[in-house]
Amino acid sequence: MKIIIVLGLSFFLFINCQSIKPTVDYDTNTNFTNIKTYDYYTNNSIQLNQIDSLNFMRNLDNSLITKGLQRTSDNPDIYIAVMVSIAEGNDVNTVNLGVGGGSGWFGLGTNIGIPIKKRIINYTFQIDMDNAQTNQLIWTSKFSNTVDYNKYSNSKTTLFQENINALVKNYPPKITKPKKKNYYN
Repeated sequence: MKIIIVLGLSFFLFINCQSIKPTVDYDTNTNFTNIKTYDYYTNNSIQLNQIDSLNFMRNLDNSLITKGLQRTSDNPDIYIAVMVSIAEGNDVNTVNLGVGGGSGWFGLGTNIGIPIKKRIINYTFQIDMDNAQTNQLIWTSKFSNTVDYNKYSNSKTTLFQENINALVKNYPPKITKPKKKNYYN
């Protein structure tokens, strides 16, 4: 019995400690080592209040600076489009309780389900980087994150830092050259 409880708790902790994994795509023909400056598009779609929006953009600027990029409005190498959407919802789980008994060929039981409802927030973050000269998309990163409504209500800065760090973690991409094929491949 103790083994089942320990395994159940271990599985629960494993599921809850999953890392954030964004979807990243990039143009393999782009030389990212030449990109040093950036600026934002003026029509970014950020569905946050003004304070959260400024906080998010400040955190994004800090993360891009650590990646070696400088923000400039004078002839940047890339333009960045930022999209943040938010949707509130309810997560409904059910706990089932049952009791039963019997003897021989006869048994009787009952079961009751107790709904447990909590408020959640679904965030979707996306960053697109476009070449400033050609307006072609060269790098994109996107992911969705569902958080408990009360978990980050006081520390949205932490939420934004974690999510932005996950978004730009794979920038610049490490482009690997294909292996040379020999006669037998």
